[in-house]
Amino acid sequence: MNTRGRQIDSITEAAIDWLVRLDSGSASADDHTAFTAWLNADPRHQHAWQTISGLLDQPVAVLKEAEAQLPGQRRAARLALTSPERRKVLRNGTVALLLIGLGSYTLNRQLPLIALIADLHTATGERRQVRLADGSTLILNARSAVDIEFSAKNRLLTLREGEILVRTAPDPSRPLIVQTEHGQARALGTRFAVRRQDDHSELTVLEHRVQLTIANGVPQTFDAGASARFSAAGIQPLTEPAAPRAAWIDGQLDVRDRPLGEVIDALRPYKRGYLRISSQAAALRVFGVFPLDDPEAALLALVETQPIAIRRYGALVTLIKHRNEIE
Repeated sequence: MNTRGRQIDSITEAAIDWLVRLDSGSASADDHTAFTAWLNADPRHQHAWQTISGLLDQPVAVLKEAEAQLPGQRRAARLALTSPERRKVLRNGTVALLLIGLGSYTLNRQLPLIALIADLHTATGERRQVRLADGSTLILNARSAVDIEFSAKNRLLTLREGEILVRTAPDPSRPLIVQTEHGQARALGTRFAVRRQDDHSELTVLEHRVQLTIANGVPQTFDAGASARFSAAGIQPLTEPAAPRAAWIDGQLDVRDRPLGEVIDALRPYKRGYLRISSQAAALRVFGVFPLDDPEAALLALVETQPIAIRRYGALVTLIKHRNEIE
């Protein structure tokens, strides 16, 4: 398809703005309501949204070809979509540039962008087990990325995205450390998991002990069965048992009195597209075991047990609300 020279009309531009807003992570319940109203107001709006969603599904080969022809444009287009000046850029740009930028969004939904330069990574819905050079075993959850740096003195795993579980091979002369931007988890002969979030990371200790250290903080040691949340603000022990938190390695989401918002967070790496939940629905408490490898079945089970309603717009947008919010 020849996309050169085609200008973006106002409806398509509005669809792009909705995409950026809904994917920002800060969209409110009112934003979702306004989006639904906009989508249903005119068949042309639905057509534009489906078109943009289709552009989001471009294969990686297209992105590589575009980047080869226009080096640096993929990153420039993606920045343009999220910058305050994106309206001006989009009005003056071409659909070819949009394709590159939106393709980057799709790539990031299927495969975290940071994974393109990470030593190991997984895509949406993929788990991966790797045996490291020292004999340790590393399991990556879906949409995860990690860098590996082994030296004569240390074994360092830098978690860039997602979650990993490590079965540590003994090596008294070289400690094994999992590092995120929020701190370091040092293995003391153990099996443990680390999950990286935007504003914090989480530790789950399954065997033996792990020493947790944050910047300007006193190291704390956690025994098997314990878990903790850590960030620059400090280290907070969690009350939930460790075993359910690591059930993802068997393809299960074991939930014991957790907010529905956290359950949806755990499902996102296994589902393509945009999965959003209102703040009222996110506060609901959930118990149950759900299949990670079949996120649609998990969502249906949640509908049967929780006062929520799910609305889908095409294959790529799923909105979850409390039933009280549905008119």
